[in-house]
Amino acid sequence: MFKLAEYKPYLNEPSTGRSKDATISPTINGMDPEHALVRPVPATFAQALVRNGSRRLNASVATEQHQTYQQQLSKAGYTLLEVPTDDRCPDCVFIEDTAVIIGSVALVTRPGARSRRPETGPVAAVLQQHLPTVVVTEPGTIDGGDVLISGSTVYVGRSQRTNGEGIEQLRRISATQGFDVVTVGVYDTLHLKSAVLPVGAETVVVTPNSVEEEQLDGLRVMFEDETERFRFSALPLRDGRLLVTRSSPRTVARLESVGYEIEAIDISELQAADGGLTCLSILF
Repeated sequence: MFKLAEYKPYLNEPSTGRSKDATISPTINGMDPEHALVRPVPATFAQALVRNGSRRLNASVATEQHQTYQQQLSKAGYTLLEVPTDDRCPDCVFIEDTAVIIGSVALVTRPGARSRRPETGPVAAVLQQHLPTVVVTEPGTIDGGDVLISGSTVYVGRSQRTNGEGIEQLRRISATQGFDVVTVGVYDTLHLKSAVLPVGAETVVVTPNSVEEEQLDGLRVMFEDETERFRFSALPLRDGRLLVTRSSPRTVARLESVGYEIEAIDISELQAADGGLTCLSILF
């Protein structure tokens, strides 16, 4: 794998200027997602779980940033579907953790943090109007932020929030949909997608030494700039743009240099609660 400064658009081949993935609109399970399921920031956002927080979160700022995020989803052509917020669930804006779309099925998760488990019901109620649903059961735990799908492979992080039984339940459901599952150890962050960010159909940007990198050998890998550790986040949009965080200009510059069409936004308040761009929606 190449470090960011050594990255070439095609692994093990000479650079031809423009990255293959930079021209590919994102697909999920081989389909172009049309809907984006979102949930507004609750008034209690200041009480959200934070791994290493040292300052008070600001719900008003987070709300403004989330609205900008939704505007970008609408601009990209998604139909927005909204689950009502719930002030009893300070983390509910991070809707990705509550469900994973695998093939034609929505897997409703059982979050690893007990306080987040009430978030799943309202999300499942909306998804049931569009897709069959399957629910992860006790003692399994899994957060959607630990699941990354590329082609016919589901990469799942074994983390503080996702346990072995949750992974086995995910594996069984994935097999029914024709997907293989690869487990990736997560060492130095909350979720797999805190450190492994999809930027195209087969390419990810990885925070170095934070996950079991050898398990990602089916993907093209770029590395986040060391000076921006865990500040980069990304979401490929259906109109071909790549939504990224403004907090990671050096990493973003590398992506621009290989042809990605970049749209940078500020989600710093949401990042302060360990969130990222993938966390804020479920695309299907």
